Amino acid sequence: MAKNFTQSEVFQSEIDFLNEVRALAEDDDIPAEKVKENYKLLCDKYDRLIGEAKLLTSVSDRLHSKLNEANEKLKKQSDEINKINDDLKVNNQLLQDTIDQLVKAKVGRKASSIVLLIAIILFIISEGWLEPMVESQIGNPQIGFLFKLGIAVLLKPIDVLVERYMMRRALKQREKS
Repeated sequence: MAKNFTQSEVFQSEIDFLNEVRALAEDDDIPAEKVKENYKLLCDKYDRLIGEAKLLTSVSDRLHSKLNEANEKLKKQSDEINKINDDLKVNNQLLQDTIDQLVKAKVGRKASSIVLLIAIILFIISEGWLEPMVESQIGNPQIGFLFKLGIAVLLKPIDVLVERYMMRRALKQREKS
């Protein structure tokens, strides 16, 4: 298991050695052999430090390069995802428009069927009940024609009203689901 070091512990042995060498440098009575030994040890530690610095720099450069590549890849993927999302939004809108048109066509077809049924019922009422009663009271056969004309004129407004009602119902049902 790796030992966790605090920042001050990582370089503690190097700091201790540096303090020792500085203390010796202050001492005027130090023998030349001791100075030479410490100088050689200092050179060795400095050489090792340079090697470690080169290694750390190399590792850092490689990691930085990999990080840049990963960021570029993430940016490209993010751009692709954004483009796909934009395409999906457009396709969803087209699909929703198509669904709305289909619902409107279906409602229009149902409304036309209902209006046709209403027209047949009104025509039967006009032919079978209203026209004979009015003709017997007034005695004018042209009245029947006016009833049929009134039914024909009323068909379009009835169609519009039935279609609006059915469209509102279809929209409410779609909102619920």
